[in-house]
Amino acid sequence: MLEIQFVKQKRTIKAEEGETIREAAIRNRLSIYSHIFKILNCRGRGLCHSCAVEVVSGKTDPRNDVEEQQLAKRLKKNPDLRLACQVKVTDSLVIRTHV
Repeated sequence: MLEIQFVKQKRTIKAEEGETIREAAIRNRLSIYSHIFKILNCRGRGLCHSCAVEVVSGKTDPRNDVEEQQLAKRLKKNPDLRLACQVKVTDSLVIRTHV
């Protein structure tokens, strides 16, 4: 099993290879959503950007088209942003949420 460390929450969780960051967080009862987006989100379909996270360290696959479209404007300020619902865990990661 791989590990995902969430910097702001000061918590490390176990993740199975191939599941998304969002799936691992939910399974471990850790919220990646801020404020009202805990209720109002797209449920992991990549239609919103409320699960945007910053990958501080660790290896991930390149962004897919959904991420490029949803994060287009925000990537100019922070090129390390990813959508937690789209990133499949293939390595241990360090993540910053609510960015």
